[in-house]
Amino acid sequence: MVNLGYFIVNQLRQDGLDVDLLMEKNPPIMSNPLDIDPSLQNSYPDWIHFFDKSKKSWKFDIIKLMRNKEYDLIHAYVEFPIFSQFSNKKYVAYAQGSDLRELAISNSIRGILLRRAYRKAKVVITAQPDHIDTINKLNLKNWIFLPLPWDMNFFKPILCQSEFENKFVIFHPASLFWKLKGNDILIKGFAEFSKENPNSLLLIVDRGIDSIKTKELIKKLQIENHVQFISGPLNRHNLLKYYNICDVVADQFIVGSMGSIALESMLCEKPVITYIKLDLHQRAYSEIPPIISVSTPKDIVTSLELLKDEKTRKIIGKQGRVWTMKYHSPHTFSINLKTIYHSILNGDSIDTMKSKIIE
Repeated sequence: MVNLGYFIVNQLRQDGLDVDLLMEKNPPIMSNPLDIDPSLQNSYPDWIHFFDKSKKSWKFDIIKLMRNKEYDLIHAYVEFPIFSQFSNKKYVAYAQGSDLRELAISNSIRGILLRRAYRKAKVVITAQPDHIDTINKLNLKNWIFLPLPWDMNFFKPILCQSEFENKFVIFHPASLFWKLKGNDILIKGFAEFSKENPNSLLLIVDRGIDSIKTKELIKKLQIENHVQFISGPLNRHNLLKYYNICDVVADQFIVGSMGSIALESMLCEKPVITYIKLDLHQRAYSEIPPIISVSTPKDIVTSLELLKDEKTRKIIGKQGRVWTMKYHSPHTFSINLKTIYHSILNGDSIDTMKSKIIE
């Protein structure tokens, strides 16, 4: 998902580790390394391998490749721990989002297999503090929290020509999926805010299963003149543009953790309104991220009133980039991941591994 596997493998290879990547042939948009790395020159390197979902044998092909003698360890993302448990290899299970949050607690076949895979894994890695609740429910003892690494060289403050002069612009790039993202919470709050702030504009990326519902709600609230839709999903270059021309980024309001949108926004020195579970973030980090945590329409109004002040936005924005560079450094992540790999191969306990992790 979102090229995280490629980003991590590429960083590990730069740091001297011999790692291959397995990915889907003809990957979906936002999951293709060719779209994010111009150095590839539109050609995949030989250390990337593919499985083909159009073949009936694709699941067995994955397990066969995992069993290849040249590999000492498997690092499996999202649902791929399901295959790793049949690889006869030691493996790391990496949870990215709803895989652990929802699938792993379901009674589906995949859910049962994923729970089994987590228990058999040498380590379960999560980058989402809200996962800690689910980890405790599943009684997993073999887990480590590692903050998500992200591209700090690409996502940064840049000068962009804005088409929205004299507007207070809120950018909402999250998928339109009310149950998970709480888009309706944002829209209801923004509708109230826009009554007293006619120069406000909400930019919504039009993608997700609740696109029609979202447009119906906007019409019902009679705020069509204050909302503009952008056809999505956006590639990273367009994301970078909108991060930099907006005043505030609005992410998600139900899950309780930060994803790539929040990190990218903070790297671009933009204030972020989203919802995080503060107690879990206090356990995961030594410093709470400098975002504004909101979960109701009333909270949305209050936060936007605060962020109308340009000086306040700049202060929070600069704090966000400093914090993200400190806790989400790709190089630090790579060091910690190499430590985990070597510890697994050395047969270290999970407590020993945790003691070696650097912040």
